[in-house]
Amino acid sequence: MSSDGSPQADDTNKLFRVVELYCGIGGCAAALQATSGDPARGHSRATTQTIAAIDINRGALNVYAYNYPHPTFPALLEFLRLERLRRWDAHLWWMSPPCQPFTQRGHQRDLDDPRTKTFLAVIDHIAAVRPRYVALENVPPFRESRVRRHLIETLEESGYTSLHECLLCPSDFGIPNRRQRYYLVAGRGPLLPFPTPRHRSRPLATYLDSASSPDLEVDPELIERYGHSLHLVRANDPDAVTHCFTSAYGRSPVRSGSYLEHATGVRRFSPGEILRLLGFPPSYQLPPDLPLANAWRLVGNSLSITPVQSVLAAIPELAGLETQK
Repeated sequence: MSSDGSPQADDTNKLFRVVELYCGIGGCAAALQATSGDPARGHSRATTQTIAAIDINRGALNVYAYNYPHPTFPALLEFLRLERLRRWDAHLWWMSPPCQPFTQRGHQRDLDDPRTKTFLAVIDHIAAVRPRYVALENVPPFRESRVRRHLIETLEESGYTSLHECLLCPSDFGIPNRRQRYYLVAGRGPLLPFPTPRHRSRPLATYLDSASSPDLEVDPELIERYGHSLHLVRANDPDAVTHCFTSAYGRSPVRSGSYLEHATGVRRFSPGEILRLLGFPPSYQLPPDLPLANAWRLVGNSLSITPVQSVLAAIPELAGLETQK
């Protein structure tokens, strides 16, 4: 592998190469850590190599680099040169483009939102480079957007003969967290069917830290003011399911995630607990000097790993990702 991530001649045919666009803190890399295959589906999983992880957020890239050795690049994707994308010669482009243009908080301006500019450039790059596979995650309203229609038209015009779309939530897999997202995977060849979610229920208590930090405790005045709007869960409730944790957790008191009610009060969930609910492996760690507010923001922008594995398992070379426990 060269210094810019492009494959050397002797490894070109040995690895399934992945480029992560809008990589964040490495959700796709975490999903690709699964090592099990699924012979019952008739495929053995390829050895994967993330050859480039790209994001404009340097804080996210620092966390990414803290966990993975893959080359990272701080860049606006509309300015990423086609020559570099061609040189990387990736089989899969994974992307989680900005979701604000499709959310109510972002006023759902869709194509009229300037934050779609970078993704529109990526769509043009797909048409020019035509990687073997393209996969994407976004919020559910993306499914009805004009940007999605433009993406689908471009994929069809560019020779992508197979395309799967779905909405998945970690709660579909027995994880006590609601984070429904839209997923797409397209290929210039056959895809496998999306595997049926395998329900492996674990109670909320198993995701919690052994000890809580005082920094997580919620001011009683906030509870009194917003109590009717806060979503409270208890560790000893076997049916507890947390709400979606967003990048506003810790700043916006409502509609940004759940709170844990305990014997002496109410506390927020730690970034580590949220990472576990998102399915990140135990080996994944946040830098110890990362401020709490920054950690919540970065974690809230990340992926739910188990649904991503299920989606990527539709790619024949990655069959078996959904078997990770």
